[in-house]
Amino acid sequence: MKKFFNDIADALNMLAGIESALNITDFSPNELKVFYTIISNEAKSGSHCNITDVVQSSGMSRSTVYKTLRKLSGEGIIALDQSPDDKREYLISFS
Repeated sequence: MKKFFNDIADALNMLAGIESALNITDFSPNELKVFYTIISNEAKSGSHCNITDVVQSSGMSRSTVYKTLRKLSGEGIIALDQSPDDKREYLISFS
């Protein structure tokens, strides 16, 4: 069991190093969850994800995701572009 906890501690230390390198250590828990969800969705699909993808994958409410995305967009971390296929939807890309 001790090895398991040591492995988890090592993974958390690596994650903290990555967050520091990406300069996202000041992100709120919601911002981190949305940020990681976007990365995960884009890695799986190979293309930009949209707000609905983030809501479904994160388990967060649409209003929380939208509010968080607007904040990340305002800080210049992501860009929100209206989908050419569905004008009600926005595609998310990193700035």
